[in-house]
Amino acid sequence: MADIAPDDERIEELNTLQAIYPEFTFEISNPLTAHIELLVAPVKPLPVTFEPEQQVERLPYLPPLHLDITLPPDYPANAPPSVKLTTTPSWLPEHVLDRLVEEVRAKWKEYGGMAVLFNYIDYLQEAAAMAFGLTEVSLPTSEKSDLLEYSSRMKREIFDKESFDCGICLEPKKGSACYRLERCSHVFCRACLQDFYNNCIREGDVDNVKCLAPGCGKTGNPAVDRRKKDRLLSPKELLQIPLSLDTVRRFANIKRKKKIEADSSIAFCPRSWCQGAMRTQKYPKITDVSQMDESDCEDDEPAELPVSTPAPEGPERRPAGVNGMDRLAVCEDCNLAFCRVCLASWHGDFVRCEPRNESQLTEEDQASLNFISKNTSPCPDCAVPCQKSFGCNHMICFQCKTHFCYLCAAWLNPDHPYQHFNDPKIKACFQRLFEMVEGDQPEGRFGGRRGAELEADFWEQEALRIQMEEEPEDAH
Repeated sequence: MADIAPDDERIEELNTLQAIYPEFTFEISNPLTAHIELLVAPVKPLPVTFEPEQQVERLPYLPPLHLDITLPPDYPANAPPSVKLTTTPSWLPEHVLDRLVEEVRAKWKEYGGMAVLFNYIDYLQEAAAMAFGLTEVSLPTSEKSDLLEYSSRMKREIFDKESFDCGICLEPKKGSACYRLERCSHVFCRACLQDFYNNCIREGDVDNVKCLAPGCGKTGNPAVDRRKKDRLLSPKELLQIPLSLDTVRRFANIKRKKKIEADSSIAFCPRSWCQGAMRTQKYPKITDVSQMDESDCEDDEPAELPVSTPAPEGPERRPAGVNGMDRLAVCEDCNLAFCRVCLASWHGDFVRCEPRNESQLTEEDQASLNFISKNTSPCPDCAVPCQKSFGCNHMICFQCKTHFCYLCAAWLNPDHPYQHFNDPKIKACFQRLFEMVEGDQPEGRFGGRRGAELEADFWEQEALRIQMEEEPEDAH
């Protein structure tokens, strides 16, 4: 190698390539031999089928293409460069590697015996971006874990080196301080996501544990977007942000609890010290949140209750659709077997159920029911009790986002919610949009179920008053 002149054009070409590609390296024993690894990141993730299980994974990053270059003495005038292409593990088919190697000779001929290495490397990079023309690759399952681990590591390393403007605090942040949401790819800094999601979960507002980008998941069609339910982040993704395990566990349990409570087919344990839900395959108990990677979507809705029949609250709630042969329920917490209809201990399929006595309610339960009936208006869709603290009587349910009237609990058209208050035919609510604007007033004039209960309570108190006034005369 001592015969190589310092001004040899082969050495000059390799030095130029090293200046362009910092990862370009020379072999110490032979300065005319060089190596470079080319990133393989297809524009569209390449489907890889792992056999024999036929599991398909779409990988955004694949193991790099190793390019070994050796320049012969008569290069470039009379001979092309000698190149060798490999991947570790060997995921590229041999016929693809052979085609790529042949391309260097074709380019050398095309350039008429001139230096072609830069053009050839550029060609390989463009081919890598197009997955070398492949639409899919089949590999043995034994290589699955290595490829998945590599793809995940490269995705993280490249993301960490970039810079992003956080969509919440609007400050530029390095990728290492940010998190890209899996489904929509919106990027926010981890600190902002942790603050927001921790606060939502602490307050029980799990329906806002979603992407915080305005308009994310929206189609632009108001009629369609109103029917779509925002997709929540999965517990597994929350752990990656990361949120603490206890916080994510609380998120998963609250989400499950809300689904159960909104489902009229679910009965609850009659034991006052338990009150657990019945066992059901529809809502399995949570065991390991780190494996829960599903997200709520518009098709994942709990069973809806009829608009005209709000769900009763408290221990007296009755499951819908229960026939005589499916009354047996088992509490998922204390394992009590009980009847879903009368809530008594299980008495067999052929025993007639007796209505549950009101006296079974504790004083605390009865007081809660009395307060709810007198001081809240139920959502006409999910029957959740709602109490207004201030504002007009056009309400939007905190849980299901249904628009309704606070005075009569009637459903309102989201496109024209105020038409209800401007219709003279609806006398109970006509021109009463801003009544009780400073907050709920139990003595207010209500319609619907709440109005009927308040009226019944008024006449009951009035009857008691009259009775008290008449008692002295009867005694005399």
